[in-house]
Parts: sequence; structure tokens; C-alpha cells
Amino acid sequence: MTEATAGLVWVRCPVCNDDQALPLFEKQGFSVVECQTCELRYVNPRPTPERIAAYYRVEYFASGGRDRSGTQHLKHPEIKQANAQLRLKLLREYCSNGLLVDVGCGAGFFVQAAERMGWSSIGLEPSPDVARRGGREQRVRIVAGSLEEAPLVARRFEVITMLDVLEHVFCPRAFLEQARRLLGSRGFVLIETPNMAGCVPRLMGPRHPWVRPPEHLTYFTPPTLRSLLEQTGFRLQHLQRRARKALTLDYVLSLASSTNPLLSTLARGALGWWRGLCRYQFTVPMDVLIVVAEVQRPGGAAE
Repeated sequence: MTEATAGLVWVRCPVCNDDQALPLFEKQGFSVVECQTCELRYVNPRPTPERIAAYYRVEYFASGGRDRSGTQHLKHPEIKQANAQLRLKLLREYCSNGLLVDVGCGAGFFVQAAERMGWSSIGLEPSPDVARRGGREQRVRIVAGSLEEAPLVARRFEVITMLDVLEHVFCPRAFLEQARRLLGSRGFVLIETPNMAGCVPRLMGPRHPWVRPPEHLTYFTPPTLRSLLEQTGFRLQHLQRRARKALTLDYVLSLASSTNPLLSTLARGALGWWRGLCRYQFTVPMDVLIVVAEVQRPGGAAE
């Protein structure tokens, strides 16, 4: 996927389906707009589903893209394991065992952590190479493919997790509708996505590292995510606007370098005298949305 705008497609609002958006700003050659009906911000026009699928199959984890989120995922397994423990601890309050599928699992660090906590876990990863690598190194089961196309049995799963995934997909509505079809009568989704209504994202605006088209296509706030979940057959059980997240400065600066290269370079220069500081792992509250939602009947009651 490149910054060229050729081959992009126009979309209606991913939450309310209206077509009343106004342009806000451009970043990396892409336009970010705001829906005048529900106030969702999203990339429009955006790459086609085919281009997005090809990007995550091949380019996202490519070794040449050192500043991509996928590359950093592979380089920092200790961070992913620590965050998996935090999210699984929350999930245990609502559902403690059964069959779990982690969508967009990368190399399977969350799947491995879930297995250790007693879940029967499967990872789902669009990149065949990373799926094979993760299955071999973490010794877990990872299926190569997308949520919409993977050979998974309907109404079979107790939990579907999508951590830092929903903001990447072409159509979040279709994505959640498919998750709904795969979940059993007491099924849950666990979602983590940037909270663009948080203080730091609002203060930084387009300069925030989470504003990273064409990787991040949809920018959720608590009201827009709640609305989308209700429209796709879920009842909200837990919504957290700020959550603790394990990080290292090296990880943060690597992600920031593609969207804020000057800031990243200055920070690395200032910290260069103490390289160990960049690798030190810490946990801080961040503007991320953590949601647990349960399948509901058409009438509104949970199944």
C-alpha cells in the first residue's frame, strides 16, 4: 500500500451509514473526514478491500517497513505478552473458559497467553508467513485468513478478541456482524482500539501517532463504538475510556517515526546516552477504549 491516491474508493460513514462528512485534514496523502451526523472521523476515500487484504498479507510485517506496527509487533513480544495478561484478566470477569479466537493475532502472543490461562485458543492472521511463524514459535494454532473468509464454524465460539484491529478494517460494521455470527448464545467480544476522544489525541490532532492512514482507517470514540456495537447485535457490558498498557520508549518512538519523524529523532537523540532506558518496560494509563460486549437477542436482551 502506498501513499498514492489512485485506486481509492468512497465510503459512507462506517457507523451511521450517512454520507454527510466534511474534510478535516490530510495526512500522508489521505483525507480524514468527520461525519456530520454521528461525528465519527474516518479516512475517505480509502483503499479498496482488495488492496487492504494484500497489504496485510504481504507488506505489513515486511522487514523493510521497520516503522510499521506489524514490524514492531514482531520485535516486541514481551510487550504483547504483558498487555495480553492485562486484557485476559479483565475478560475473566465476564467469561473464564471456552473456545476463543483472537482476530489479527500476528505471531500469536495473545493466543499463547490465553492458552496458559485455560482457554482453548485459535489465532486468525491474514499473513500466511506470520501465521506459520507464530504457530511454530509460540506452539499455538493459527489459521491464515481474514475473519470474513476463514473456515470457522458459526455459533461455535465463546469469545472473539480484536485488539488494535477494528481501526484497520475496511468495513467495521461487516466485521462485527461476522463476529456476531460466529459467537455462541453467550458469546462475548473483547475490543481494544484507540480512544480518539481522549485528552492527548484531541490535543495533538493530526500529529498523534494513532492518526496513521492508511493503516488506521476509522477513529472511534466511546459514543461511536457503542453505537456500532448496538447496531451489530451486541450489548455493552464494559467500556473503559483509559486503560493501562505496557510499553517501552523504543516501541513508542518506532511507531511515531513514520508519522512524526522530527519528534522521534529528537527524542532518540536526547536518550541516546542511555540506551537501556529505551528498552525499559513500563505500564501507563493511555487513551484506549477497552470494550467487553455480549451477544444480544433482537429484542435487546442478552442471549
